[in-house]
Amino acid sequence: MNFLNTLTNAQRKATGAIGQPLRRLAKRSLGLLCLLAIASVAVAKDPQRVTVTDPFAEMHTGPGRGYPIYHIVEKGETISLLKSRTDWYKIVTSKGKQGWVHRRQLATTLAPNGSAIDLAAPDWQDYVERRWEFGFSGSDFSGARGLTTYLGYHLTPNISAELKYTQAFGEFSDSKLISLNAVHQPFPEWRTSPFFTLGTGTIAISPSSDIVQVENRENSVLTVGGGFFVYLSRNFLLRLEYNDHTLLTKRESNEEVDEWKIGCSIFF
Repeated sequence: MNFLNTLTNAQRKATGAIGQPLRRLAKRSLGLLCLLAIASVAVAKDPQRVTVTDPFAEMHTGPGRGYPIYHIVEKGETISLLKSRTDWYKIVTSKGKQGWVHRRQLATTLAPNGSAIDLAAPDWQDYVERRWEFGFSGSDFSGARGLTTYLGYHLTPNISAELKYTQAFGEFSDSKLISLNAVHQPFPEWRTSPFFTLGTGTIAISPSSDIVQVENRENSVLTVGGGFFVYLSRNFLLRLEYNDHTLLTKRESNEEVDEWKIGCSIFF
């Protein structure tokens, strides 16, 4: 029993040692994305003021019909458009009430000068000018089953930064990869648009068997890859991607991991 307790404690220490670099990289990467978000808010334009011309507009507590209606905006009332999410707009009334209104109920709103306001649904032009992007995908991670989620911020139409987290489940070992990547999209105006990615991160590899004692490993990773964004409709994308991961080991030679993935993304 003492041996088993010692082995369990050693495994916990090894897991903690591997987890610390991952947490440090995650905090730094999230900090960078937060700075980008603050910068985007700082340069945002003033909210657009419009006048409601429909008989009324229902304000929900959130961007969806599942959220309750808590206020009715009457015809002729002036409101400010704060932001949009798919078919919903977050608004604030002249009395300070905030809520979400469906795009359809703002279809005939007017600007202060009496001109019509175009509140068309998200389309290809919104895709070209998108800022934030979130998605998930499934992959073949050198024979293992992989799942990836990512958050991206577009600095320009051509350049974006992405924070990715991948977990792979193999027959003999499992892997957790967290990385920060720069993505270059040379032709953002194409509906099927190629992209190239370069990134760095940390991977933690642990044995999937509790019977055979195998040492957990943690390595730095360099990633080079590319793929295609395929604009589907509204604010949905299909993403096809290949990545070549180089694991920087302490042995005489490094390890290469091929990753093929397909997934879906939304932009906002």
